[in-house]
Amino acid sequence: MKANIKLSVILLGIVFAFSFSSCERIKFDEDETADINRSRAILQEYETDGGDFVFLKSLLGRTNQEAIDFVTQHGYVEDESQAQSYSKTYIDTETDTIQKELTLYFERDYHQYMQNAALTVKNDNLDTLLVVFKKWLTEIRYSNSYPLFVREHYSLRLDGEGYRYFDTPEQLLDALETIDSSYDDIIVSFEANDNQANKYSLILFEQLYGVFMQITNERINNPLPEVQTVNLTEEYLGKDILIAKVDYMTFEYGGFYSMNVTNKQNEGNEIPFLADYMSPSDFGYIKLYYRDQSKLLMDGSIIWAGCGELNFPETFVKGNSSNTYVPEYTMKRGLSFPSDRISYIDADGSYVQDVDESDNDLGYIWQTLSDCEEFMSYYEQTSKKVAVYLYQPSVGMGDPYDWYYMVFVER
Repeated sequence: MKANIKLSVILLGIVFAFSFSSCERIKFDEDETADINRSRAILQEYETDGGDFVFLKSLLGRTNQEAIDFVTQHGYVEDESQAQSYSKTYIDTETDTIQKELTLYFERDYHQYMQNAALTVKNDNLDTLLVVFKKWLTEIRYSNSYPLFVREHYSLRLDGEGYRYFDTPEQLLDALETIDSSYDDIIVSFEANDNQANKYSLILFEQLYGVFMQITNERINNPLPEVQTVNLTEEYLGKDILIAKVDYMTFEYGGFYSMNVTNKQNEGNEIPFLADYMSPSDFGYIKLYYRDQSKLLMDGSIIWAGCGELNFPETFVKGNSSNTYVPEYTMKRGLSFPSDRISYIDADGSYVQDVDESDNDLGYIWQTLSDCEEFMSYYEQTSKKVAVYLYQPSVGMGDPYDWYYMVFVER
């Protein structure tokens, strides 16, 4: 059920961005990294304070002009032959063995703050590309960004065979030790996003003779809207259903809407959804009702090559922790994840029984909502499963920055 974000790199020219995090300078042990030692000269020319990953990420959040000034102060010179209306490319003039290209994307409306930057190394020697990929992935692994990851994917494909997937960067790095120059078609990739809305992409594409690293954060210029804070009176806590929003990228709480329903069903352990779903070949929608069409719980349009919108509920608020009502659960810390009490639902309104073990999203959603008085006041008064629906108003080449989870709990 969990959406698999396939982060495009420079190859597709899609726009990205994010915020700064520091990390210690990466050092390689001669005894432990034989392959890297074979290209020690390359690494020596490649050393920068904190590494290329931290340098690249530090550009995000600066004004566009500040980003331009920063890269030129660090030895990059603009390649005017590659200039576009939405981007500028700079060449690292301080290395000889490896040439790095740095691209700053400004978007068509030239946002005030840098939200998308990419670094490229082109070389026809596979060993060199592998060294660069390993170095960049190692920098990511030991950066301050790594503990903030909420989704990450590691994969390897050799000579057109099926993809192999890995759970950790260490597993991927170990697999790369078995690669030699006998392979003609190698794709190695890392993709992730963190809870600060940063998206990361690192790929080695042998047939393009390059390694590409890109970081984006569209929230830098388009932050999530503010949610009105209210006192948690009976007006909000005494209804039948609470509907909460949780951002897909960051798991940030987006507020709640509470409502009554007619013909309430007290039996069973699942909310009785009735769904009306139209697949978006161009334009589609999702409508969720309680039992029948007399009580609408959610109505959202879905657009293939654009972005739909949530038509109902229209307004969301959040509690101000005013102690108007403090349920028992909010007084506890370290609540274990209730895997039997929270579940995805499909577009047909049915609860998903089997969830991918690698899917951490439900756990993060629980972490967010279990700190909210309003949610827990409903949760502690029900035996029915909490229902989670991933609303994707944009699909096709949809932007996960537009997605969010709709969470339903019946009191």
